[in-house]
Amino acid sequence: MQVLFVMVAGRRFALDSSEISEVLPVVEHRSAGTGPSWLLGLINVRGALLPLVDLSVIVASTSTELRLGSRIIVLQLESELLDFVGANASGSKVGLLVPEVLGLGDRDFSQGGAHTGFNFAGAPHLGPTIADTEGFVQLLRCRRILEGDAALRELPRAAQ
Repeated sequence: MQVLFVMVAGRRFALDSSEISEVLPVVEHRSAGTGPSWLLGLINVRGALLPLVDLSVIVASTSTELRLGSRIIVLQLESELLDFVGANASGSKVGLLVPEVLGLGDRDFSQGGAHTGFNFAGAPHLGPTIADTEGFVQLLRCRRILEGDAALRELPRAAQ
């Protein structure tokens, strides 16, 4: 599988590149002002307003500290959960703020010796972990990245 490697709170993660629409430099966003701590607000991507989510809050419970390598990864997701965060008309894109993008690579997360991941409530996005020449790397299940937050149940659904 081709993946995009990112670094969050000193840990390396991989995102399935088939779920990535594009990678953007950090741009200004309009603050949500309310909602779960991971929901930063909205960004404008060529006229489409997309929800902006802070990956650091989701995987490390800290806000992303912006640096030169920080990026917004536009994910192409198909999830009813995006109704809660006000997805755009296509209903399937969300911006994911990451502290640092490391690059692309191919990894097999089903290989012998891979750890399948811990299965517990609140973290359905955490996938298998493997060891490679650079250390440990864990696959993030992008389609499930917003499912672990109970605050979603309290947000109003977006207008259809």
